[in-house]
Amino acid sequence: MNAITSLFLRAKHWQLFLLLICVPFFGQVACVTYLLLVAQRRPEHFVRAGGWLFGIVFALYIFCNLSWLWSLGSFLNSVVPRPLKPRMGFFRFAMIYPTVYVFAFIAVLQIQNLTAFALIMPFHFFAMFCMFYSLYFVSKNLVMAESSKSVSFDDYAGPFFLIWFLPLGIWFIQPRINRIYALKRSGEPVTGANAG
Repeated sequence: MNAITSLFLRAKHWQLFLLLICVPFFGQVACVTYLLLVAQRRPEHFVRAGGWLFGIVFALYIFCNLSWLWSLGSFLNSVVPRPLKPRMGFFRFAMIYPTVYVFAFIAVLQIQNLTAFALIMPFHFFAMFCMFYSLYFVSKNLVMAESSKSVSFDDYAGPFFLIWFLPLGIWFIQPRINRIYALKRSGEPVTGANAG
């Protein structure tokens, strides 16, 4: 397990809230403030500068969010009993594709061509599918790691929607992750980690 994964698994809910919600929010506020200042001095650079600034803040947000999901998915999958363990192949692809795609999307936004934007839309929808698959993979592995049994969507729907609605869900999901991580490090069985 690398240092970044360990950092995300040990982080408290409030620390992740600051990183995944507050930092991007204030980054957007800083971008808007800067752009308003640029628009007063050099209006012709407003759109170009705005696209790149918002793109950079968005890319950083995506990188942090996907790093968190990657850490959760990789760790939880390693805790799930072998007979229940889903394969990691598509999960890895589903995590890498949106990371690469976001840079292509930012570049297309800079072109400001409707045809290019229309051509990239199928790739955009596939990136969205990959994000939902990642939520599915992490939430299902979370419940299987806690219960050590096969689960249906009814069993992991709660964690799925909590991870999807991140600002609220992080307060409920991350303590569960912290418990499982602490149990795994201490060598105790992980089953029943949600009971405390």
